[in-house]
Amino acid sequence: MTGRGLRGRRQARLMIVAAVAPGVVVALLLMTAPQVIGPLGGESSLGIAILACGFGLYGTGLLWMIRIYRTDPEGHHSFFRSLGF
Repeated sequence: MTGRGLRGRRQARLMIVAAVAPGVVVALLLMTAPQVIGPLGGESSLGIAILACGFGLYGTGLLWMIRIYRTDPEGHHSFFRSLGF
């Protein structure tokens, strides 16, 4: 892999860290929230479903980013490479 490829992999790692950090911060904020007030807006199952959907889509996006990062960039046979240019 060339220097440009290594630089791209380093940037991809930083992007994954930048995507994980807000999730960790939100999880910490939810765990340390005061419980004496009660849930805002009452016991709404719609609010819980929206939160669960949001966290699920966030996790799916992170897994997709990691899957793309781990693929072999030279693993496919490109058409223009096989022509002998």
